[in-house]
Amino acid sequence: MAGILFIMIACFTWALDTLIRYPLLGSGYSALQIVLIEHLTLVVIISPLICRYRYVFRHLSLNSLLCLLFIGGIGSAVGTLAFTEAFRYLNPTVVILLQKLQPIIAILLAYWFLKERIEGQFLRWAIVILSGSFIMMWPDLRLLSDAQWHYSSDSMSLLKGYGFTLIAVVAWGAATVCGKYLSHQNVPANAIMSGRFVAGLLVLVPLAMMQTESLTAIVPVDLSLIIIMALLSGLIGMWFYYRGLKTVPAQMATLAELSFPVFAASINWLFLDKGLTSYQIIGGSILILGNIGLRMKELRHTELITETHQS
Repeated sequence: MAGILFIMIACFTWALDTLIRYPLLGSGYSALQIVLIEHLTLVVIISPLICRYRYVFRHLSLNSLLCLLFIGGIGSAVGTLAFTEAFRYLNPTVVILLQKLQPIIAILLAYWFLKERIEGQFLRWAIVILSGSFIMMWPDLRLLSDAQWHYSSDSMSLLKGYGFTLIAVVAWGAATVCGKYLSHQNVPANAIMSGRFVAGLLVLVPLAMMQTESLTAIVPVDLSLIIIMALLSGLIGMWFYYRGLKTVPAQMATLAELSFPVFAASINWLFLDKGLTSYQIIGGSILILGNIGLRMKELRHTELITETHQS
């Protein structure tokens, strides 16, 4: 049960992150610059961990090394940048709706790459959890029929919008599976986390050098906010995430990540005085209870198998 709880705590920190990230984007800073400073901050802070686990990094198999590079370079850096860029071309509701494909990508990749079986009871609970997620979005989905889906009608902008969104979906779904693979290989959670930040920085620095026009001077107050954000959603959030991922299958972890909008709505209610709708309350409750129910079923199934082997 602790694994699901840890992943939900990580989602809570990511939701708190939005209180800082979106105002910074609204202040004119580019997504690349914000994410770059986050990773620089994190690499400096976790440098003792990099030294501590240098033996682990040196002795990673080729598959493990590629997974670690993918998590950081593609999942952490490219995925975040692509998701942010998608909002420039598509209605935010469309972007968030397409992001719901992430669990499907992760479940299929876990089945293919990790050999995690897709059982009937898992599918039933997955449908419950996804239903809760869509119920939360229902008011926005109804408005979408009369809203502008795309900010530009030319085909290139449409391709960019949907392309960036799908890149983020695949990157994040695959990163979950890669993280679970490293856990199967007994790579310590702190080694995965620190390797993620280093790999992300190795991708972001060349991107920043190629797009120097997107880098602007940052006032000290905003710089301190980025550092706080890095500590909150980066260091603390990822610490909880990888500890949770170590104890639950990738297919469960990706469904637990759907709790993010539940916490985001709650934080908007607490800090921004945005009322919770009945759809958000009902859908969020179904989503959270579905994750708890799925984990309890999994634990009970494991106990029955253990009892069978012992008898």
